[in-house]
Amino acid sequence: MIEIPSDRPSCFKRLIKKIKHEEGSALVLVMFLVLMLTILGLAVIGATIGGAQITETRESDVQSLHLAQKGLDEATAYIQSQLKDVEDIDPDTLEGIFSSLDKKNLNVTTELGTLPLHNTASGEIQEIKYSGKESISPIDDKYLQSRKYYIDVTTSAVVNGVTRKLQQRITLDSYPDFLKYAFGSGETLRLNGAPLLRGNIYAGKQLVITDTADYTYKGFSHHQPSVYPTVMQQAGSAEASGEIHVQSWDSILYANGSAPPSGVSPLTPLKMGNTKALNDILSVTADKVRIKEQKKFVEINVEESFWDKVSEALGTDVRNELRARYVKSADGQAKAQTNLNAWLKLYNAGSFAHLKKPDFPAKAPISADATDEQKNKIEADYQKAVDDYHDILNTQLTNLSTSAIYDNTLQVDNVDYKQITFSSEAKQGSNSINPKWLIIAGDLIIDNFKPDFLKVKGNILVTGNLIIRGNVEFDATVFVLGKTTVEDAKIHGLTEGGNEKELLVISKHEILITRIDSFSQQVSGQGQNAADEMKAFFYTDTEGMLYGVGSKFWLNGGFLQRGI
Repeated sequence: MIEIPSDRPSCFKRLIKKIKHEEGSALVLVMFLVLMLTILGLAVIGATIGGAQITETRESDVQSLHLAQKGLDEATAYIQSQLKDVEDIDPDTLEGIFSSLDKKNLNVTTELGTLPLHNTASGEIQEIKYSGKESISPIDDKYLQSRKYYIDVTTSAVVNGVTRKLQQRITLDSYPDFLKYAFGSGETLRLNGAPLLRGNIYAGKQLVITDTADYTYKGFSHHQPSVYPTVMQQAGSAEASGEIHVQSWDSILYANGSAPPSGVSPLTPLKMGNTKALNDILSVTADKVRIKEQKKFVEINVEESFWDKVSEALGTDVRNELRARYVKSADGQAKAQTNLNAWLKLYNAGSFAHLKKPDFPAKAPISADATDEQKNKIEADYQKAVDDYHDILNTQLTNLSTSAIYDNTLQVDNVDYKQITFSSEAKQGSNSINPKWLIIAGDLIIDNFKPDFLKVKGNILVTGNLIIRGNVEFDATVFVLGKTTVEDAKIHGLTEGGNEKELLVISKHEILITRIDSFSQQVSGQGQNAADEMKAFFYTDTEGMLYGVGSKFWLNGGFLQRGI
């Protein structure tokens, strides 16, 4: 028998009541979920809006930086515009030009066309201020002191309320670049064979490297297999050296040594990052390659510098007269030089110092009926005239203290003229006195194959050609309007007070340095025989060549050509 609880209706009531309570819990759960989703949605929307605002602020920050940087660029362009019409800049006049650059509150072109219409962008050059100069002389030469001029530029920009302010110091260096390099060219620099270069090298267009030595014998060109050049750091150099300054990696071209019968090897551009080939052809690492734009290379206008130095020597500005005399015509260089020499020879002949070699004395004729006493007197007079002649030669170009013009070609051969020397005060000058110059209206030929070294000390201007042979000690700066030839020369620095000086040659036309059959054992600490060194810097406005056959020579200084 099955019993049924008597309270069954009450059980149903409790079940129904429980279900009603659960319906209320579900509503709360649904409302909670809706709330959570709403909060999450608001958070996403807020993050999106905030991210957009951050993006816009960052964009404004970048644009303000760009605009402020553009202000610096426009300021630099403005400074360049003040110098563009000055073809040849005299360092003494630069300070006046820079002092007039005190510009303030110049607007900067925005060109930010992507900004919404309701947003704003503005920029200005707040200040261009000349902040002074500094003189530094890396070598002992007053004329070639490095004058560094400092210009400070301040710019600001505002884009959508974001402000950016930039400051930059612009440095203009008057020091000629050729003294910063061991070897270089404003055009193409070609290294044949196996030179060892200690210092930096520069190529304004291409750097061509071969492992073949080229030479000419009896009028025919020949090619001798060799090894690639080596570039090294200059021992004891305070500045970075052993660097390759070029326009780009692929401006370095090299031959692989497999030359055809013509001797002309195919040239391969050096690919960027090809460190193995770089080490093979120059013995340097990739960090030694520096990209330097050709337009940043500081050149010298030799002709204008020559007129400046002549004016300095004469004590008055004669640059316009000199330019007028030195006009090249169909006759070319020779005609211009003749006109210039004629003007110099006549310049203030009565008051300015003019020098020339005296005529060698002639012996008076001895008549057939002359007595012994008369003959002895003629001989004595002649000997005195010869002694006076040599006395004049010994003193005429010794310890000069003033500028002078030598009215002809000058040959210093350690026979007649034995030296050219200025006093130290005359060579260097002072704050109130300009350096003194010897102006040679013709060629300067220094030819000394005696074992004793001939001395040349001073500042020299040569309207013709310069030729140096043999043993010479220099403490000299020489400007040359013609060509420069150095043949089998041993050029030492003149030592004074324990300091070794040097020769500085700045030539308008070609420079040729040769050494023939001068091979010698290299024994000094630099890997060279110090007796065979050439302590000199050379610069030419056109082309230059170092040419050694059966020889080794050590150029302790630098060689750079501007190129045509």
